[in-house]
Amino acid sequence: MNKMQEKLDIDDALPEMFEPDSKGRINSLSTVLSQEVSRFNKLLAVILSSLGNIKKAIKGLAVMSEQLEAIFNAIEINVVPTMWADAAYPSLKPLGSWVKDLELRLQFISRWMEIGQPKSFWMSGFFFPQGFITGALQNFARKYDVPIDALKFRFEVLPHYRSQVDVAAAEMADQKYDDDTYSTPDDGVLVHGLYIDAASWDDDNMVLGDARPGIMNPPMPVMHLLPDPEYEVEEDRYECPLYKTSERAGTLSTTGHSTNFVIKCLIPSDKPQKHWIGKGTALLCQLSQ
Repeated sequence: MNKMQEKLDIDDALPEMFEPDSKGRINSLSTVLSQEVSRFNKLLAVILSSLGNIKKAIKGLAVMSEQLEAIFNAIEINVVPTMWADAAYPSLKPLGSWVKDLELRLQFISRWMEIGQPKSFWMSGFFFPQGFITGALQNFARKYDVPIDALKFRFEVLPHYRSQVDVAAAEMADQKYDDDTYSTPDDGVLVHGLYIDAASWDDDNMVLGDARPGIMNPPMPVMHLLPDPEYEVEEDRYECPLYKTSERAGTLSTTGHSTNFVIKCLIPSDKPQKHWIGKGTALLCQLSQ
């Protein structure tokens, strides 16, 4: 925790990301970035403030309240303190993995601010991935002057994998990560970092496949989310739900969906819908370890 940055500063972001277009509109994904920075800063404030107060209490400079004691006890047994979890995004990870994941998220956002939009967005790294999805749709709607409500995503699976851990390691070493493997699309966004639950990906046939023995949650390849006002879903697509965690359950939101639900992904498949529904096949933003 000592290495964790204290705050993300949106003023450090590249100015050109916030330059308005000819109609005075700022790129919707830059707005998403600002919102993500604000959410992460609130979480960091809660974490750092409580840790500071615990240090004071241990030294006898402050009272060890019931709340601080609960945080201290949770840390002792490698559990995310309730106070931190309440201020954070949904996660089932133990404390050690949770902290590493948070540091990775902070690096993802920091890098975005420093060098501009990434070639592929780490879907799992967002505090609120639904906002990112809306931002991608909004950019397309503005570019082509179409109603955002008329847009659907076409999901194109690329024959490439991208690990955010590897991306972060390359960035820390000032190296580029697979920059020449595929290019940034003119429309839509590339996303990575998702996992498959109760299935696998068939790289040979580029379709969803049955789960392989001994492999619980294999990674999903990079996907291109392309907004399309005229898209009609093909029959060979499984309407695969994407959840933030493997718990799947969440609070019912005003949209009628669980707060743990992100979006329905239309994944290529050579088997009928009922095959995957029966298995409970889904995509996850993060694992529990």
